[in-house]
Formats: sequence, C-alpha cells, structure tokens
Amino acid sequence: MKYNFSKEVENQLKTFESHLKRKGYNPNTIRQKRNYAGCFLTWLENERLPAGEARYNDMLVFIDYCNLESFGKKHINTVLLSIRNYYGYLKTTDESITNPAINLYIKGVVKKIPSSGTNYRELETLYQNCRAETLRDKRNKAILGLLVYQGITTEELRQLEPGHLKLKEGKIYIPGSRKRNSRILELKPSQILELHGYITETRPEILNGITAPKPARKPDRINKTKLENQLFISTNGSENLKSSLLHMFSGIVKENPHVGSAKAIRASVITYWLKSHNLRQVQYMAGHKYVSSTERYQANNLEDLKKGLEKYHPLNQLEITNCDIQF
Repeated sequence: MKYNFSKEVENQLKTFESHLKRKGYNPNTIRQKRNYAGCFLTWLENERLPAGEARYNDMLVFIDYCNLESFGKKHINTVLLSIRNYYGYLKTTDESITNPAINLYIKGVVKKIPSSGTNYRELETLYQNCRAETLRDKRNKAILGLLVYQGITTEELRQLEPGHLKLKEGKIYIPGSRKRNSRILELKPSQILELHGYITETRPEILNGITAPKPARKPDRINKTKLENQLFISTNGSENLKSSLLHMFSGIVKENPHVGSAKAIRASVITYWLKSHNLRQVQYMAGHKYVSSTERYQANNLEDLKKGLEKYHPLNQLEITNCDIQF
C-alpha cells in the first residue's frame, strides 16, 4: 500500500524516521511505524489539531475514524503502538508533551496459540537420528540441538557468537533483544560433544572454504570479520542463515512432516517445559519478556490433557457389539 502525505507531515516523519534508526529498528519496522504515524498525523492535520495538544478523548475519535476505514482490531492496536512510539520520540525534545495513546489498547484481539503438533520425544529422536557426515550436516545438527533442547529462535541463532558457548561449564549464553530477554541455559551432554566438534573442527573448515580464493568469486562480497564473529555461518559465505535453514528444514520435513519450522519446534519445546517447570522458570528459559507470552502455551497442555481424558475415559473403552436394543 502506498501512502501519500502532505509536505508538512513528511517533514515531521523524516525526523521520526531518523529517531527509529538510532533506536536500531529494522527497515521494515521503521517503514511500518512511519506510515502509521503518518496516517495519524494526517488525521490531526485534517482536524486542525496540533500533535502536542491531542488528548485521550481525541484518540477515541481517531479510533472511531479507523473503524469507519474498516481497520481491524489488531490493525488499530498496531497503529496505536506506532503513535505511542511517535510521542515517545516527541518527548525526547519536549518532556512536557503528553502521550495520549499511553496504555490505550483495543480489547478483544484473539491471539493465536502457537501450535505444538509434534511430540517432544519425536523431536529428540529427530535430533539423535540426524546424520552428521558433511560439514553442512554437522553444522545443521549443532543448530538442531539448540532448537530442540534450548528452544531458541532463528533470530537468536543469527546473534550467537563463538564466545557465547561455555562448553567447560556445559552452558550457553543467549543474548537478549528488544523482543526477548537474555538467558543462560544448560546444554545436554550429547550437545556438548557436537558443539565442541563444530567449534574446533567443522566451523574452521567452513571458514577456510569460504575465504579461500576461487574463480568467479568476488572477495569483497565476503565480510570475513562479520563471519568470524558469527557462531553459525553459511557454507557459501552469506551472512544470512535463511537459505541454510530452509535447506535444513526441507530435509527435516521428509523425516517428520509436522516439523516444518523453528517456530513449530519452539512451541513443542515450551509446551514440554511447562509440564515439568513452573511458569516463571519457563518464562526465563524461553526468554519471554512478559509472563503472558508463556501462558499462551499452557493452552497446548490443556489440549493434550483433554485428548488424554478422551482417550482413557471409561465410556471410550467400551466396545459396541451387534445387539438388539428393545424398548
């Protein structure tokens, strides 16, 4: 969707955009927040209302406007978040400005409960049976272990550095981000052996293969410094693991059709953790900033319990044979 804003609104958005860049938001997020803030500023312009004078009641009128424009509840909440960000930026230059969208949310947005269609034991079996013959295989098995046993995300995979592995202690440090908290998690004994082999043999071989001079390869396209700081690296020299993960999961799906992504694995892992750890422990292990994020996975446990009750309910154990029923 293309957004067209007046010159005055565009000028306001330029400084807001610079603020978001300094905050470290990715380009797609910056574009979204810029556009949604622009929609709000355009509405204010049409209402002849300065941003600094907008109040809570004005926000309610704006929400009515969004409803008339057929915005869904989730969409409106996303727009309100961008508006809060915009006022947060304004407050950096003028502390007296009131943020009219603070704590303003539309209720009734249904959040999807993460799917955990795969039994955790199946994931362990998948990891144990994962072949490790080629350099790519060995790297992928090390990655799969962290997905299955530590439930890390693909974003966290890209952030991991060699120094984050504490193999002598049998632990790994997972750095935090705007979305998740950092944490230190235990490694399984089998993982320690795999990761030691990867860090001492496999990874150096991949790095040497990438940086070795080859015909038709442009050395300036390979950021050697950045690759050396990444724990997991692509065999073709790319700094992005997306293609590597797609290739890895295409092979995993052949073994287990239910395991099509890192998200599916993480959902099963967190659901499994909740069966043996309390809510706050799992919140830490998953890196969730809010306990409500962890609570969403409890529904999967309830669903498993429901299936178990249905399976072993006395009435479901009865076999119905051919018989005549007389009244």
